[in-house]
Amino acid sequence: MHMNLPLQSFLNDLPRRLVHAARPGLPKYMVLRDVVSNAIATGALTPGARLPTESEWARQLPLSLGTIQRALRMLAEDGLVVRKQGNGTFVAEQEDRTMHAPMHCRFLGDGNEAYLPVYPKVLARFITQEKGYWTSHLGTESTLCIERLLDIGHEFAVHSRFYCDHDRVKAFGRLSLNRLAGENFKEIIMRETGQIIGRVNQFMQYETLDPNVRKLISVPAETMVQKLSIFAYLGRESPIYYQELLIPPNGRIHHLSVEGREDLTLPPPLKQK
Repeated sequence: MHMNLPLQSFLNDLPRRLVHAARPGLPKYMVLRDVVSNAIATGALTPGARLPTESEWARQLPLSLGTIQRALRMLAEDGLVVRKQGNGTFVAEQEDRTMHAPMHCRFLGDGNEAYLPVYPKVLARFITQEKGYWTSHLGTESTLCIERLLDIGHEFAVHSRFYCDHDRVKAFGRLSLNRLAGENFKEIIMRETGQIIGRVNQFMQYETLDPNVRKLISVPAETMVQKLSIFAYLGRESPIYYQELLIPPNGRIHHLSVEGREDLTLPPPLKQK
């Protein structure tokens, strides 16, 4: 089978990606699904690319044919690949999907009368034992990190890292990356716990970016960006997640909430010309 260079590069790197994405208790078919989803989100697999056949993948990977078939079936159900009878499996064209009422990425549009739409992509999901603000906030040795790129109204991009206790909100580890991309995480937490986000504590500072993130959000070297650190609680005192947003310079007003409830009422002064 003839393959283009980006696809061949991805396939050569696939065994390493599978090892990196594996997590205790996560079935192998879900690991493969996540790896392919991530490759599509980050552009390593481009729309229209023809994937290897199931048997070709089974010869190359330490996975059973059944595991591969199940992963591809889930990817097709998520709308990430298209399976054409007798023709093969292809990366699907991706639609721009907006995120519903993102709590921490509300930027006012022209006239300050409404929020700019947010188009999200999940870049990665992984378990980490790296230490940070999330460690003491969540009180766990290992945390689940979900990395997203948030396109704000096709004007600029925000880089997000979301940390939570994977044993407390299991949906964050169970849902496909495609599903997670467009989900409001606050609503997932409410469905899983039966409780709402009651309080958030937010801190802002400025910093420069490492080259990988700088490339993702398209800012020049040495540019100072806003780093928003968010500590969220169920009720008033029960920590539930920590999130970091890296926000490049832009001309928009950023609406920051201090309560978890949805509040779309803009203060009158912001409505004045």
